[in-house]
Amino acid sequence: MWRSLVLMGAVLLLFGCIDAPSGEPAAPPPEGVVVYDGGFELLEWGRPDREPGQPPRDRGPGRRDAAQPMADRGAPAVDRGPRPVDARPPDCRSVGEPIIAEIELPLGETLFFDGDDYLAFWGISHPCPPRIDRQPGGSTARIEAGARLTPDATGEWVIGRGDDRVTVSVRDDLLDEDTFLNFNYSPSHPLAAGDPGWLWVASPQSNTVQAIDVDADGSPRAGEPIPVGAWPTSVAWWADARMLLVTQTARDSLGVLDADRGALVDAIPVGDEPAAVVLDASEPGRRLAWVALSGADAVAAVDLDARRVIARIETGRDPRALALDPARGRLYVASMLSSNAHPQGRAESRPPPESTRRDITVIDTRQLRRIGFVPEVGTLLRGLWLDPDNSDRLVVSLTHARNRQATIQATSRPQAHGLAVVDVGGDDPARFPVEPIDLDRRQPAPGPFSLAGTPDGRWLLTSLSAGNALLVLDRDSLAERTRLPAGATPRGLAFTRNHVWTYAWLDDELLGWPLADLESGRAEPLRLIVGADPTPPRIKAGQRIYYDATFSARGDFACNSCHPDGLVDGLVWNLLLDGDVNTLPFRNVGGTDPFLWGGQLPTLFDFSREVLRLVGATATGEQMELLTEYIQSVTAPPNPHTLPGGRFTASAQRGRAVFEAVGCVACHSGPLLTNRQRVVGKTPGLQTDVPSLIGVYDTGPWGREGQWYTMEEIVDAGLDFVGADVAPGQRDDLVDYIRQLPGDLLYLTSARPLSGSRSVYHRVPIELAFNGVLAPGQADAFALERQVGDGWRPVPGRWRISGRYARFEGGELPFESTFRIRVDAALQSTLGQRLGGAITVGFETGQLPELDSTGRWSWVLSGAVGGTVEIALLQATGGHVSGALIDGDGIIDLDHLEGFVSGTTLFIDPFPVLSPFGEVMVESAEIELEDIDGDGFADRGEGIVITPFVDLDLTARRIGP
Repeated sequence: MWRSLVLMGAVLLLFGCIDAPSGEPAAPPPEGVVVYDGGFELLEWGRPDREPGQPPRDRGPGRRDAAQPMADRGAPAVDRGPRPVDARPPDCRSVGEPIIAEIELPLGETLFFDGDDYLAFWGISHPCPPRIDRQPGGSTARIEAGARLTPDATGEWVIGRGDDRVTVSVRDDLLDEDTFLNFNYSPSHPLAAGDPGWLWVASPQSNTVQAIDVDADGSPRAGEPIPVGAWPTSVAWWADARMLLVTQTARDSLGVLDADRGALVDAIPVGDEPAAVVLDASEPGRRLAWVALSGADAVAAVDLDARRVIARIETGRDPRALALDPARGRLYVASMLSSNAHPQGRAESRPPPESTRRDITVIDTRQLRRIGFVPEVGTLLRGLWLDPDNSDRLVVSLTHARNRQATIQATSRPQAHGLAVVDVGGDDPARFPVEPIDLDRRQPAPGPFSLAGTPDGRWLLTSLSAGNALLVLDRDSLAERTRLPAGATPRGLAFTRNHVWTYAWLDDELLGWPLADLESGRAEPLRLIVGADPTPPRIKAGQRIYYDATFSARGDFACNSCHPDGLVDGLVWNLLLDGDVNTLPFRNVGGTDPFLWGGQLPTLFDFSREVLRLVGATATGEQMELLTEYIQSVTAPPNPHTLPGGRFTASAQRGRAVFEAVGCVACHSGPLLTNRQRVVGKTPGLQTDVPSLIGVYDTGPWGREGQWYTMEEIVDAGLDFVGADVAPGQRDDLVDYIRQLPGDLLYLTSARPLSGSRSVYHRVPIELAFNGVLAPGQADAFALERQVGDGWRPVPGRWRISGRYARFEGGELPFESTFRIRVDAALQSTLGQRLGGAITVGFETGQLPELDSTGRWSWVLSGAVGGTVEIALLQATGGHVSGALIDGDGIIDLDHLEGFVSGTTLFIDPFPVLSPFGEVMVESAEIELEDIDGDGFADRGEGIVITPFVDLDLTARRIGP
């Protein structure tokens, strides 16, 4: 996990010897009761995201860009004048030897003195209050409530606590392609209309927001990006205070930005992964912000005057959309994830728990209590809109997963997209009538997301996040009127200067259309590039494919449809090669080969071929390589259950000992806590690929069939599997340990070439990426070696470390050779994180391919037996070929094919097939390819298939891309 770019010097040695205290678990309060410690600390019931006494978690670094004021609007900036440096309490002394440390902090980040990864050496308590001993000239930031500091200027700050002294170098250049870490938080509500003629847009990857000045004719002009902390996903305008509220999803806080100063001035800890915010000024003398906590399955009420959380209320799973009814005093909270109990879901022998059916939570904002839940509205709920002319009419944008089907194919419409109109006029949410609206009637409408009614009351708009369009609906009938192309993954809707605006997130582009031209569908949008996106271009290109439903044959679902933001939909599907299986996450998938629940696929490239078969899409090998690079870049964020710095709590440390003693390490070992083997696991009679336990707390339900809904259930199943009998306290410690993984581990997030790759291009860039910024001077921890005879020899060249990356600089690799990359277990990050064990990444080069075999092929087999089968092939840059059977014509069935192209010859590796005569091993197959039209793609071929019983002639013809 990437905590920060921190230069600790000798202080790194303190990480292992300074213990932070942790409290004992408190008895849970009654349902609906929330208790706070120190004004903002919650001792919560339900799903805690930290031990009692542990502060909200820090989530990593901020942005490189300097804070800049808004463009001049005639209103003078507030001059707060110079303020004295905090005085040091004369009677406070540090415990033990004074800590002298140096850290680097991105501008826009806040230091939380009750517990912060940047300040992990202080743990969660200190006998002395913090003070500012030195700060750059011109800065006016102060320590707020004795608990946090938001530096407002670059330069050197010195923070003292007793005799401890920490030098903080605040910089605006820390985030770039090499330090960027893909937590993959996507924007929920990234647009807000501010003063007349102004918009605010949040750029999550950039860690910035920008003020957009819109001229009278609608022309937009962007202000400078303002650093606001890690991964801002939603914004809300607080007009009375001229402040912008920003959900800092990777920092577990709500940022407060002063619009006149153009700088973040405070950040309020709110809970795990805040994803949406609305302002509530309906009660006289009270201004609240309601914040959806997607990682905590809760919503927080924040007193904006006191700047502290005053209530936290449990909701459904992963809440990300809010709608406020100030007149009635209600808040509606939509949960993005439902369960198999949704309206079009599959029946289960064991019904999912009630907590997974809480699609919409209804909250009384005046009494700060939950009224109830609207159940089973849809599978993925993304947007809410409350009709201002009829407060009984709540509209929800959603997707139904049609996973009750026996098998899922590209033509089976696995998802249906629509709206739901909920009549919220009654008192019992469980009885609210729900009217479904089909948006797919004219053409697929994948990923309906943001909802907004036009100011003139004529239209309801929804952005099709996976369909790259803006859908214009009649506001009353909700009938579709037209669609407007809206760039890659549009999120957010806002109105100003008679235009509607949306944010094409993966294009880093703001688009606006004149309201008068919406109905015609012919208006060209105004466009403006926003943010300063550090995402590496190849990862960004793969990310666009991942989120794009128009990539599929029918244009109705994307990878993100089942793996939202790289996580899981919590559903059981029958697809690919696995049968009925629970959706697997993509976080930290690199280095966990083989793939699928059954481990049938050796590399991620092979997995991408299965994706193509599932969605019925056509693509080049280069596109699929981009997709695999993106998938393996998705990394778990810092674990919210650990102590600062990723250190395990005392109970988790005891649990690690139990984990090792009962034999869990037999399967869950190595840097990613998987031995990468196929075993007969907890699902009787089936081979299961051992899954990684990195970040497992966030990927439920668990198990091959999604049969376990809590961490306690999966731990009990694991103990039963290994035949261990432990005391109740030991079992609880084991749960804590697994929930807190990866803790302070350093681990590999991606590799080029992919682990296990064959026929690798001899000029491929060789690089490894980790979940933390690597400490300098560790090039000797890496080795690239070539197999020669029975031994290994170093490959000439050198390793260079930059940010999270280690890259090998050398010449071209020899053809048809076997290589391995070795990483020493002593490797560490700037924060002192270490590998859980040594790493080896193996790969092989091939010969140069002269033709590309990618496409759908008709293979005609003749000889003792004959027939025609349809095969899909996908070829990587170096010639590696992965294949899938599309239609076996009743002759054969097979899992997949592996092979390579050398020159103009396609060589297929040995593979088993199921035939009318039983299982037959094909010993080899060779096809001499020919390119008829000269486009570089093979069009036909002749070859032979060799089996132990008979040799068959093969005639191949390419029938499609």
